[in-house]
Amino acid sequence: MAEKNSEIIINVAEQLNLGGQVGTGSQEKQENRENQQEQDRQSGKFQKFKNFAEEYRLMLVAVFSVFLVAVVGILGIFNHYMAYEYAYNGKVLGVVKDKEDVLKITDMVQSALTEERDIEVVINKKDDITFKRVSAMGNNVHIDTSEDVLKRMTYVGDINVKAYSITVDGKHVAVVDSKESAKKVLSSLKNDFVDEGENVVVEDAKFAEDIEIKEVNTGLGKLQQADDAKQTLKTGAVVEKSHVVMAGDTLADLANEYDTTEEELLELNPEINPAKLDVGSEVKVQEKAPVVTIETSELITYKEDIDYEVVEEESDQIYEGEKEVKTKGKKGVKVITARVEKSNGKESTKVPIVEKIEKEPVTEVVKVGTKERPPTVGTGKYIYPVKEYRFTSGFGARWGRLHAGIDLACPVGTDVMAADGGTVTFAGYHATYGNLVVIDHQNGMETYYAHNSELLVKEGDKVYQGFHIAESGNTGRSTGPHCHFEIKVDGESQDPLKFLP
Repeated sequence: MAEKNSEIIINVAEQLNLGGQVGTGSQEKQENRENQQEQDRQSGKFQKFKNFAEEYRLMLVAVFSVFLVAVVGILGIFNHYMAYEYAYNGKVLGVVKDKEDVLKITDMVQSALTEERDIEVVINKKDDITFKRVSAMGNNVHIDTSEDVLKRMTYVGDINVKAYSITVDGKHVAVVDSKESAKKVLSSLKNDFVDEGENVVVEDAKFAEDIEIKEVNTGLGKLQQADDAKQTLKTGAVVEKSHVVMAGDTLADLANEYDTTEEELLELNPEINPAKLDVGSEVKVQEKAPVVTIETSELITYKEDIDYEVVEEESDQIYEGEKEVKTKGKKGVKVITARVEKSNGKESTKVPIVEKIEKEPVTEVVKVGTKERPPTVGTGKYIYPVKEYRFTSGFGARWGRLHAGIDLACPVGTDVMAADGGTVTFAGYHATYGNLVVIDHQNGMETYYAHNSELLVKEGDKVYQGFHIAESGNTGRSTGPHCHFEIKVDGESQDPLKFLP
């Protein structure tokens, strides 16, 4: 009776949705009952499956075995007809059955190539070698043996090698096989612009740019010999300049001068007429230039002339307007040590820092004439054209014809002077007279001076009596060194002795 009352209370409480401990206990009991019922259902299913498995165990084992054999067989057939296409740096080399056929000989290939090519070959198994799964069915598919793989890897053209890059301001310029080679290239480049010798001391030589040597991996074909790397650094840059067209310039001439082609010039100058360049116009051209700049500071010792002074002295022994050197000037010598700054061998600044006089200059003394100049017109009074002579032939008939003057024998190079003032009307070569001077004295009289070795006047010169006009000689129709002297009056030859003192 008590139990029944309790159930009634619970039911009423649930219907009235009353809280408290009574409602909570009833909900837990309900959930426990539901969980137990679900467990019983699952247990029943498992028991049924267990009973089925026990009853048909042999049959199930047989079916599973057949299925497993079928799967293994299919996988075996699939693997038998599958292979791997292998590539180096993206270049397909061949096909192998197993990746290990390639990977296991990589170290061997790397060592062989390093020894053969005398440079460290670098093969990164992870990055350089790639595989692609392919079908091996068909007669056209060749599966490489280990020996095939070794040959293909050994003779690959773009094999990676360990090298050293020369960078200029962070930009790659050249690549060589070793750090030592890179250093030698840079040192050789510096030496080309360093001219150290007996009179030159190099204080400093450096690159203007930021130069670095960096270890890199690169293709063997990109590796440069030392000479090629040096040439790249010397001529790898290009500068643009203008060429002013001169008369006769052609496009072919410019292409040859600037080591380019006509096509490249036309690309730079699309506006020009290739058939005819305008004189004075500018044509853009490109020239090779160094990638690097070698800046040097040198102490250079050299000699330099010191100019002499010229001092004038008046002299009443020579005519006005004439000068005569009394003491010949001589240049002095000084020894200079200067600091010279250069860029790629071209001088930019030169500052003398030490000077020492080795030889003092000798002052030149020049006499300036104050003597009144004689007239440059004839006076009618004559002097002998040479001061020291030997009279060898007079005026008159000689060898069947007229000898129109007198001969005054003297050594070649004797000073020949004007016998009177006048104007030179001829100074040149004559077949008979040789080197000849003719002077018109402006009074109807002329004088001739023949057979000279050198003439010191020209046509039109005004000369006075005693003026040095020539050097005696043996030119023309002459029998020996002498001065042939004639006087003509109104065009007629006269005996000079009539007019000479």
